[in-house]
Amino acid sequence: MKPLEFTTVKPLEFTTVKPLEFTTVSVEEARRALEGEPAKPSASKLTDNRTRTPKEPLLDVTRMWLASLPQDIRPMELARQFPRIANRLRHLWKQVAKCEEYLDALLVDRRGTRKGFPPKIAQELEALREYYALLHPNNRSPWDHVKEEK
Repeated sequence: MKPLEFTTVKPLEFTTVKPLEFTTVSVEEARRALEGEPAKPSASKLTDNRTRTPKEPLLDVTRMWLASLPQDIRPMELARQFPRIANRLRHLWKQVAKCEEYLDALLVDRRGTRKGFPPKIAQELEALREYYALLHPNNRSPWDHVKEEK
């Protein structure tokens, strides 16, 4: 019988691993990269630096619409910070189904990627949605679509 041989084991050596670098891209840009299509010139820019449309001014008809609302319902901060959204709400105001859908889309993030509005604006939108529901009752909660999607 042979005696057991022991080998010495070298201690593990640790090396510093550099962190991976990532660039934020859209799903479309990732698809193009996987399929080998040429990237758009703006593909290397971060999404936070994307080209934004010029700030839309608050329209006079929107100012008149705001004045027609009860004072405690008027979304004044929304109009100041997001005049484009206020203009769109005014445009849809008499189109009940479309306006309800737009208000719901503003209040509920269905994509899971939005930052949301500042609290004051979110409160204004919620109050406006409740007021709109009183004007146009349809026996549905603004949250019914959440149950339907499950």
